[in-house]
Amino acid sequence: MKKYILVLTIFLGAFSSCNKDGAIKKDKRLAIKGIASPVYLEFGKGEIVLSDYFLDTTKIDSIGKTSEYDAVLIENNTKASYKIGETTPNISNLKVWVQGKAYDIPLFKSNKEQVTIAIPDIAKKYEKVMVKGEFSNWQQKALVYEKGIWKYTTKVSKGEHQYVLVVDGKEQADPTNKSTVSNGMGGYNSVLKIERNTLKLPKIKTQKISNDSLIFNSINNTDKIIFYTDNQIFKIVNKINNSKEIKIKLPKNTTLERSHIRVYAYNKYGRSNDLLIPLQDGEIITKTSQLKRTDFHTQIMYFLMVDRFKDGDKTNTKQVKNDSILPKANYYGGDLKGVLDKIKEGYFNELGINTVWLSPITQNPEGAYGLWPEPMTKFSAYHGYWPISNTKIDYRFGDTKIFKELIAEAHKRNLNVLLDYVANHVHKEHPLYKNNPEWATPLYLPDGTMNTEKWDEHRLTTWFDTFLPTLDFSKKEVVEKMTDSALTWVTNYDLDGFRHDATKHIQLEFWRTLTKKVKQRTNRPIYQIGETYGSPELIRSYVNTGMLDAQFDFNLYDASVQAFANPDATFEHLANTLQKAMNYYGNHHLMGNISGNQDRARFISYASGDVKFDEDAKKAGWTRKVEMSDKAAYNKLAMLQAFNLTTPGIPCIYYGDEYGSIGANDPDNRKMMQFDDLNAEEKALKKRITELIKTRRNSMALQYGSTEVLQADASVLILKRQYFEEEVLVIFNKSKKPFDYKEVTVPPNNFKIIK
Repeated sequence: MKKYILVLTIFLGAFSSCNKDGAIKKDKRLAIKGIASPVYLEFGKGEIVLSDYFLDTTKIDSIGKTSEYDAVLIENNTKASYKIGETTPNISNLKVWVQGKAYDIPLFKSNKEQVTIAIPDIAKKYEKVMVKGEFSNWQQKALVYEKGIWKYTTKVSKGEHQYVLVVDGKEQADPTNKSTVSNGMGGYNSVLKIERNTLKLPKIKTQKISNDSLIFNSINNTDKIIFYTDNQIFKIVNKINNSKEIKIKLPKNTTLERSHIRVYAYNKYGRSNDLLIPLQDGEIITKTSQLKRTDFHTQIMYFLMVDRFKDGDKTNTKQVKNDSILPKANYYGGDLKGVLDKIKEGYFNELGINTVWLSPITQNPEGAYGLWPEPMTKFSAYHGYWPISNTKIDYRFGDTKIFKELIAEAHKRNLNVLLDYVANHVHKEHPLYKNNPEWATPLYLPDGTMNTEKWDEHRLTTWFDTFLPTLDFSKKEVVEKMTDSALTWVTNYDLDGFRHDATKHIQLEFWRTLTKKVKQRTNRPIYQIGETYGSPELIRSYVNTGMLDAQFDFNLYDASVQAFANPDATFEHLANTLQKAMNYYGNHHLMGNISGNQDRARFISYASGDVKFDEDAKKAGWTRKVEMSDKAAYNKLAMLQAFNLTTPGIPCIYYGDEYGSIGANDPDNRKMMQFDDLNAEEKALKKRITELIKTRRNSMALQYGSTEVLQADASVLILKRQYFEEEVLVIFNKSKKPFDYKEVTVPPNNFKIIK
């Protein structure tokens, strides 16, 4: 029996080694390419987009009949129209017949409840009261005045939801709601809580493997447990009593080298956690040495800004010669040759990274654009997010030859390479805009105001700046042009995936078209992760089999920053946000868990107190030098990264966070990467992160295990990950008092203590 306890307090510890990767041997083209993600059904009537699952819907024969809901094929089989009622169970299934073969898609019934936000105002002091929050995707909704009370009624999923009121144009927390959380900018959001009856929800756990069978355990009475593999149900177990063991024979008809068993369960109180079990040629994987870099759940991502990483070729180093650009906003000289050099030197392998995400490398303009008032400066396009070409490599970063060599060298060392791709907008010097100005959304709104930075109110049309036209993806010709441009990067180069910029600002049709083309024209796993700031519901709307594999979970990051960097914050909100992420995206999701990014002040500077939560972090980056005044911040950053490396999702390290690069927001968070002359604390942190990465990559439980929150209070957070007989207990203690693991409510017997 193999069990571990991993104690992560202010003194973090870790151990062990990495695994090797290999190529996929077999890829039999099934009607569904990839795992069929669950469909989230809304109340009453709705539609299921079958083209998200089937590349050729003309081959669909029919859909199965069931008494649980009504469904019919519509629009030439590209969709199914459904109607659900009170008797529809919390989990059901859509069976689709394609050329005589059945495929199964899980269906999850909505758990939303009707709630009302009510603000008393007997004297009617207010002229207009609005509300915006996660349940409205942060768009303002009007409250209705009625008998001395302003009211807003909506349906909300169970769990926590942040919101604020906008009273006569001014934002404020809800005075009738005592539950608040810091918004990270010196203010507070109210928290609407719809309790989940978690004590009565079913829980399913893997126990052990016995010859050709799996043994599971079900906690709490369960109405039904459904087992899938290769997008087909192979077993259904009905009416399981509390804590009963279930023995299931392994399916024998799997057709792929790599496949997965998925398990879902429910009772009248809601859905259980889900299980994901990887198979190698039909056999359960129990050793990390069997995993490959192409298994998305094994990824440890590293995000680097090419211009700020390493200057490997001095001949292409060229700053924009314009006195209006301060040095911090100009090119530093980093390039693809510099990244290639560090790959060859083994930097990423030594750290344990297996996926490198590059900032955009497409050709950007030569001039100075934008404006920052204090100190006065314009900007160069060193970051790569202002494309004047979507297919040509910027000469300041390299060329086709060096990029192909970089990818080849990465693959030799079992590293994936992801490319940051910008589709939402182009620079005004881009030929596409010059030749087709009508392909951009209007810069001005109907009322004459400028449509810039309207992130939520006009998210599908807003411009980022006056020199960055947003493309109008409601036009089919724009969708076709831009998806073809993106496709050239995975057909001309052996890329492993994309990070997609500004995902929520682009219509769903673009993502559906791009993903369909990628699946049709490539025969290798392509991981796609998006960037969306918004509610979990908005974020999830872009993630399914026919669109993106994942998005970055900025809501979890915000909660993590507060929990680990803010001494006054407790672990309760972080635990609730973690559970909320699993409820929305699944217990084995592929969402990105970041240590930081190019649009946020460095975590370590919040943790040290050198950047304040209530200040303008961007202004701080321009007007003062941020120091390191509290070395305990290195431990806090280690804890944040330990959290990312021990929870579901894809850990992502922002370059420099492995040693604790300090700084406020842009441009202070985009310093040149430092490889040498690290101080003692930086070296110690880097060693810790390396050990933590190796721990994750050496653990099946940390990559595929179930997740439980055992404790979350003011100073202690305890998580448990389990995969069959391997258990990992993760303890975070941010108090100065040592934590005694014997206080844990689960028996510590047979656990290995790592210090």
